[in-house]
Amino acid sequence: MNDLETLLSIEDPVKRKALFIAMFSREVVRRGGKQPIIVGGQAVEIYTQGSYTTGDIDIKASREMTDAILKAWGFVKAGRTWINKELDIYVDWLGSSLEEGEEAEKRVSIIKVTDQLDIRVISIEDLVIDRLGAFKWWGDTDSLLWAKVLIGVKKSIDRLDESYLFERAKKTNLLDILEGILSSGE
Repeated sequence: MNDLETLLSIEDPVKRKALFIAMFSREVVRRGGKQPIIVGGQAVEIYTQGSYTTGDIDIKASREMTDAILKAWGFVKAGRTWINKELDIYVDWLGSSLEEGEEAEKRVSIIKVTDQLDIRVISIEDLVIDRLGAFKWWGDTDSLLWAKVLIGVKKSIDRLDESYLFERAKKTNLLDILEGILSSGE
């Protein structure tokens, strides 16, 4: 069974997307590139194990490599989005590196999808800041809820790096919202 057939055999879209990302990441590395980083809604979906769902996969990776691989795998480009209707997978290329900088790149989580495949996902702390920004600047109230959920997820599996979170919140003018969430105990 080839990779496409394997993906088509997976009914659960959350698992299908996770395996796709892992296969894509493996191919990028095989071609000499740096393993992509998953950001945005797909990162929230991964950390919440599908409680949050998104329509597309937001990635940070080499544009040239992303374009070449997805084209070879039968995806069609529409604007900045690559689409494979058969797999029901939509990939948005959002740049080659994290805007949050080198520190954020060092903090990415490595998540094992299979024994041989893993993916890199933006850290929960950086994702919380992203969601708080969506709440404050775009009025997306759901993003505030998901920021709280992500904080809970992080606390359940590891220590929340509050000093880093506060530093990022200060730099992005989100300190008031972060302090409100953390002081309310939600």
